Amino acid sequence: MRILVLLFYKFLARVLNFLNKFLNVPRLRNLREVVELSAEEMSSDASTAVADSDQVFCFRPYEVKRVKYKSYTKNGRSRPFARSGHRIVCDDAAIYCFGGFNPNMAVVTEDDDDAGSRCLFQELWKYDIVRKEWSLVMGPNHVLPQELASNAMILLGETLIVFGGTGFPFGVNCSNRVYVCQPEKKPKEMTEVEVKGDLPPAQYGQAIVYHDGHLYTIGGTEGFDYTCDIYRLNISSKTWECAYACRQDIRDDPPGRYRHEIAIDDERIYIIGGGTSDSAFSLASIPTYHIRENVWSYTATKPDPNLPLPGVPTARKCHSCVQYKTDQGTEIVVAGGYDGRTYYGDIWKLNLSSLQWQLMQKSVLPHPLFFHDAACSSAGCMYIFGGIKFSSNNNVRTNIVYKMWTTIPKLSEICWEALQHYVPDMANRSTLPGLLSVGIPLKFAKRVHEQ
Repeated sequence: MRILVLLFYKFLARVLNFLNKFLNVPRLRNLREVVELSAEEMSSDASTAVADSDQVFCFRPYEVKRVKYKSYTKNGRSRPFARSGHRIVCDDAAIYCFGGFNPNMAVVTEDDDDAGSRCLFQELWKYDIVRKEWSLVMGPNHVLPQELASNAMILLGETLIVFGGTGFPFGVNCSNRVYVCQPEKKPKEMTEVEVKGDLPPAQYGQAIVYHDGHLYTIGGTEGFDYTCDIYRLNISSKTWECAYACRQDIRDDPPGRYRHEIAIDDERIYIIGGGTSDSAFSLASIPTYHIRENVWSYTATKPDPNLPLPGVPTARKCHSCVQYKTDQGTEIVVAGGYDGRTYYGDIWKLNLSSLQWQLMQKSVLPHPLFFHDAACSSAGCMYIFGGIKFSSNNNVRTNIVYKMWTTIPKLSEICWEALQHYVPDMANRSTLPGLLSVGIPLKFAKRVHEQ
């Protein structure tokens, strides 16, 4: 019966593809997304059922798996709608998703001047990793930014920091404002930080990182011009300053870009890919900003020795990138993206100490994906959410969560995963004292009962 339903979904998707070639109707495009996602989930459920038929836990590192979560919540919305251009961050207990865009969600009429704003998602979602359920933390009834696509976002302790972004149409309304919230505390609110100094321009597609008391923002665009300038905000004094203004006419500074990603070690910020409206930048030679010296240089990377030359990721933008620490140094993982013509589903790893790329051949996205986002736990578990997948010559937005262990974690983390496998309703069966009394370490027990 499952096979017949799956075949029906795939047939319906083909019919909708045919109709969409002749009819530019948002409802049809949205229906196609729903059908496509339903077919993918059903296929994934079938393969998971075969793999887990014996119900014995098996730790599978480097394998991209769809996360199965509860199909309902108390507020009636089971999960975020399919989207792209959003941002996610995570800690060891939860994933947070802010904003995003889906043009197929709006029902457009000829005299509708506000249809574009309904393509954006003015909401903050939380995914509880242990409970395996989504919940809407803040929505349109809360005071949230209007610029909801291609923001930059980080999680600093218990505080979410959101910066920049654009409304719709892209580039017409851009932001250089900083917002903060603590999603696990009440009242639920996102507040704008009152800043001073030399503010960065209002842009979207920039990247931010925290280092030594400062929030750094690099690059971005307002829709036409692209920068790679560096501004930093002193968190204590709430003062912006321009740390570095790129001048390609007199120096070998990196060209402007957007939808790049960044990685950081104790001394340097690395710019991973990115591009403009009609180009994408190489990942073979990485623009590197030396924080203390306040200079740019280019870091040459080494190819994967197990691959034919060039042995490095192709140029790309709108990809995702996470980083984590290992005994061999800081490593980053790059997934998906596109270069304006080609869509990618590959996953690469780069060690910032050895500077050698490695194609993770066992780790492949189920389909090419771009304008998605990814986040990583402290132990190296990467989560990927949303984005645009390229399927059957069509771009379809998704709201599926994938996870992948990018490294072999400590045995305690593996045991924790096994415990969740065998006791899936642990959060409802045990209190924090109860978990501690049976020997669950405090750091894991807190993931179940955060408050």
